[in-house]
Amino acid sequence: MGHYVRTMSAMMGPDGKAPTFAGGAWVSADGRYWWNGATWQPTKKQGWRPPIAVPLIVLAVVVGAWYVLTHVQSKTPPEPYGVTNAKIDSSTEFEFDYRRSTSCKDLTFDYTFLDKAARQVDKYTDEQHSQVDADRTHHFDVFTFTAINAKAVRFNALPTCHA
Repeated sequence: MGHYVRTMSAMMGPDGKAPTFAGGAWVSADGRYWWNGATWQPTKKQGWRPPIAVPLIVLAVVVGAWYVLTHVQSKTPPEPYGVTNAKIDSSTEFEFDYRRSTSCKDLTFDYTFLDKAARQVDKYTDEQHSQVDADRTHHFDVFTFTAINAKAVRFNALPTCHA
């Protein structure tokens, strides 16, 4: 009696194609089944595992976003030091904003009023003593007892800190 040896190359896999030997078992050409010696068994599908680069890319994006949010944000420039927004409101009232880099406990101003040709037409020395904090904008609204020269269109305010 002869032995009949069945070879896998003579068999067809469940996909209708010849199987291939993949290390420890015969596997169908489509890779969906393996031969256990008696019957074709479905192969277990492995879950998707991201390549090692994916977590590294995610980490790089998170670190990059953190850096941009904490270091590169467009920051509004600080307000300038000195007198800003100066305007004459009426013949007895004018106002301006003032900011300085250091605090001053006793601050006064001298004001010179100028006409359209930038000639001095009036002068006023403030008798009001003020206290200002460093790097903070303070608004001053000044009222005078005598009228400012009608030709005045702008003014300069010269601060003096009496330490």
